[in-house]
Amino acid sequence: MDPYTDIGSQITSVIQQNIYVFIVMAVVIVGSIVFNIVRMRNMKKKGGDFLRQHPDAARIFLTTKALITSEAVTVYTVDGEAPHNFVENGKTGFYVAPGRSSVQMSYAYTRPGVLHKTVTTTTDVVDKVLETQPNCSYLLGFDRKEECFTFEEISN
Repeated sequence: MDPYTDIGSQITSVIQQNIYVFIVMAVVIVGSIVFNIVRMRNMKKKGGDFLRQHPDAARIFLTTKALITSEAVTVYTVDGEAPHNFVENGKTGFYVAPGRSSVQMSYAYTRPGVLHKTVTTTTDVVDKVLETQPNCSYLLGFDRKEECFTFEEISN
């Protein structure tokens, strides 16, 4: 008996017995791909609409890190509205009109725990006023030692 034929028949048997599981997995994978494509197109459209209204808009990149520990700054509102997000070279951020902008944000830091699998530390939602210049890029982060948000201009 050929060992490859035996393995092939075993695989075929497993697929036939679990066909509904494979169908559901395929639907979930295709659905998540479609969802992400639609989400990225909507994000790009919203960002493009904002840039047409404000061609001199400033870009604010958000600090995110993820390996053994992860940290992220989350922006909830900019001047009372949902932020106009963008993704550029794998980095996320949002657009603001030049001048003063009121931003609601929070910070979360996750690390491996001893008694629990992970330990997450978050800040409350904080209101901060950011001052931006036209056509400039900034980095919005969080300094864990000082326990405060950081905001600095970066070169384009």
